[in-house]
Amino acid sequence: MASVFTFDPDPPRVSSPWSTPPVTTPRIQPEDADDTGYQFGGLIAPQPAHLADCGISKLEAEPQDGPTEYKLHLLLRPRRSFTSSSTGRFVSGSNQSRSKLSGFELHVSTKPETSTPAPAPSFQTRQNRLQHLTTQLLWRLQQSSPYHSSSAANLVLPVLPETALKLVTPPKPGKLLPGLEESRGALYEIGVSDDGTFVGLTKDELDESLLNLRAMAASLGCRVEILRTVIVGTCEWVSIPTTGKILPAKASREKLWVAEVLVIPDTHQSHREQSFNTPLSNANATVTTSGRHQAIWTEEESPTEQLRISLTGSTTSGKSSLLGTLSTSTLDNGRGKSRLSLLKHRHEIATGVTSSVAPELIGYQVASGEKSFDDVELSVVNYGCGNVSSWNDIHTAAEGRRLVFLIDSAGHPRYRRTTVRGLVSWAPHWTICCVASDDCEDTTGKLGSTASARDILGPAGAGIDLSKAHLELCLKLDLSLVVVITKYDIASRGGLRQTLAKILSIVKAAGRQPVVLAPTPHPGSELDLQALQHSHEDEVKAMLSPYGHDASMLVPIVITSAVTGSGINKLHALLSQLPIPKSARMPYHPSAYVGCTGVSPSTLFHLDEIFTRSGDGTSTPAYDGRLRADSRIVLSGHLRYGNLCLGDKLYIGPFTPESTNEDPKLEMHRARSYPGQLSGNFPSTPPRLQRRPLSGDYTSGGARPILESEWQLVQVTSIRNLRLPVQRLLAGQVGTVGIEFMKAKPTISSKVRKGMVLARSQDGDILTACGGFRALFDDKDYLSMEPGQLYSTHIASIRASAKIITVEAIGSTADQDADAVTEVVGHVFEFDESTSEDGGVKLPEIAESNKQVEVTFQFVTYREWVEVGTQVLVMPGNGAEGSVGLEGFAGRVTRVLD
Repeated sequence: MASVFTFDPDPPRVSSPWSTPPVTTPRIQPEDADDTGYQFGGLIAPQPAHLADCGISKLEAEPQDGPTEYKLHLLLRPRRSFTSSSTGRFVSGSNQSRSKLSGFELHVSTKPETSTPAPAPSFQTRQNRLQHLTTQLLWRLQQSSPYHSSSAANLVLPVLPETALKLVTPPKPGKLLPGLEESRGALYEIGVSDDGTFVGLTKDELDESLLNLRAMAASLGCRVEILRTVIVGTCEWVSIPTTGKILPAKASREKLWVAEVLVIPDTHQSHREQSFNTPLSNANATVTTSGRHQAIWTEEESPTEQLRISLTGSTTSGKSSLLGTLSTSTLDNGRGKSRLSLLKHRHEIATGVTSSVAPELIGYQVASGEKSFDDVELSVVNYGCGNVSSWNDIHTAAEGRRLVFLIDSAGHPRYRRTTVRGLVSWAPHWTICCVASDDCEDTTGKLGSTASARDILGPAGAGIDLSKAHLELCLKLDLSLVVVITKYDIASRGGLRQTLAKILSIVKAAGRQPVVLAPTPHPGSELDLQALQHSHEDEVKAMLSPYGHDASMLVPIVITSAVTGSGINKLHALLSQLPIPKSARMPYHPSAYVGCTGVSPSTLFHLDEIFTRSGDGTSTPAYDGRLRADSRIVLSGHLRYGNLCLGDKLYIGPFTPESTNEDPKLEMHRARSYPGQLSGNFPSTPPRLQRRPLSGDYTSGGARPILESEWQLVQVTSIRNLRLPVQRLLAGQVGTVGIEFMKAKPTISSKVRKGMVLARSQDGDILTACGGFRALFDDKDYLSMEPGQLYSTHIASIRASAKIITVEAIGSTADQDADAVTEVVGHVFEFDESTSEDGGVKLPEIAESNKQVEVTFQFVTYREWVEVGTQVLVMPGNGAEGSVGLEGFAGRVTRVLD
């Protein structure tokens, strides 16, 4: 429950029974084989081997569970009767030898049979067998999937037309069945009995069995590969003509074959070209669908609304305990009992201090017995429900209603980068800022009391207000905000009044409108945290109704206690009713966000976390930055705009080109630059003397050459949305994407890092990263920003060090052009008498009418993908003495520099 992306630590593996015991199986070419190879069922097969050369005479018995299936055959008709066979004799569809059947003795005779053949089974019988074989294949595929749904919804079963003698194989696999995206396949041993005895099939029987298997696999969105073919014996039979003419019987002799076949999901073909509303179909076959739609979106909007919320607040304010109570309906004991399921690291359990991002999922559904979504009682879907054990269960239970994705983050100043990551990287719709009710009083000695800044930071914490710093940062970032006052059970009336007054004054000073939801009395022993009360829902609706979907100026304040449960139901009611902000509902127009060359991608996915998955299916949550030969990359992040489908081909980057020393400009982003020794396309004269084109190129010699090596082509092999395997990720959703590199270039570092993007360029345009950017700030404290200083910049998932190059004051009159520079405040290339005593650049006085400042930054280490119009948070590299480390400036990127 503590990771947004989790693999089974011991996933099921597809292993061949031929390798037990571990001996090599040579490929022996038979005497009558030609150089063109063998084909069975329209598939290319490897060179066959003889059983005598394989070193085994029998396989181990078929395992009851797992992805391996033994089948005598996959025919939809009865097998022919042999007069003699060198392998074991078996009754069709049975795993018992005929010699073991009581009252029956087998006599091998060469006399042809004169009786008429038995009538063929009815269409219903053949269709039932086909459906049984298809569902059996689905079950085996699910056995090798770390996560899958037990529902058979959306199962597209092939239908055998009544007049057709054989099943027609579709030209290509259909839409992959939801839940099989991460299956590692199913292994079929065809011509083998359940106890491992080799029986074998004639070539025409094996062809027909493989054609049927291909049709079944295509209906599930899978493809078939032949891994091995073995000749296990010979057989003889006598065929009697059925043309009505009197013709002599014909004796035939043929080899008996066994095939090992792998059925795997077809994740390499793009599902973008397939219809997401129609099942697999072709001109020669008919298909049917059954069940309701589940676990895959067929429209441009998810049928289940997804609200993304980030929790922040000072350390010991009760964030993790509150989230633990919300997600498990377990009351806290004052010592952090409810938060244990959220913690990732041992030191977090020992100290009680969260140091990492911990996500959780909560759903809301209509209470049982209700049939309408209007004016009904809702219930909470979390781990407190008896039938919920994973996020997949929450997806299923809350389908068509609402999912709330909550992200817990660190609050200690030591982990301020994690705090900022939760507020910026995940692009939350709303932010919950937790403030302890005893924040303004000393409750030392009480169970669960809040530590003061002096207790946390030592003597340096004297006079520091940690809660105020977190609250002001949320307001500075212009986040949609909810304030939750925690620890209501230990606060005195006076202390709670002081805490509430502090919150109201900060919120009002930022121009927001606070609304306090009336606190609920401490409940008795009987408390139901799973059901929402109508009175709470009505109170929340009355508060939100005047604002509609644009509630960004509203700041609800809820008073809660994770120990007594007071206010928890009211907070659930608020989470179930909070509107998705208007800015998030409006579709992104990529043309409004341009990169360094003016090129805007049609799809953009920001990388926030990277995992590796080895070739055998095991996973490593930590990523060391280098890609091994047998490993695959799994990316976690946020899809800003566009959509991603299985099989899509995109570009990932920007990578760092290997050093060649041929062009010093390529190394511009590697070296720490300082005044007087800058390289690249940054201005060497004051910007007010130059025209500023859209691309950000200030030189007269043309644009910098495009670095194609900055981007690598990859293909999407798996997608998860909030841990649920899906085939498409929509704009605004959080998910994980498995990728494979289409080709590797030895000149490129294979380090995949946070801050990179997955992008699909429009019309084949090549994307180009930038070495710096300009940002416009509207902050009264901008005078503390001076050229030459290093700052930590946060843009989407990017967290990079950048150096200030220029600082320019911009006029704020409405009719003034944004590009007009009124005054150069500072420039790193200007050293004159305007210097301060400590050698820094002395800033002149700025007119009061100048309310904004435009600052030019240069990245110190890597080139990054930055878009014009995105928000940027700039924070000092080293917090000043007496500061929390959350002080910074929020602005907007106005230009990107090559």
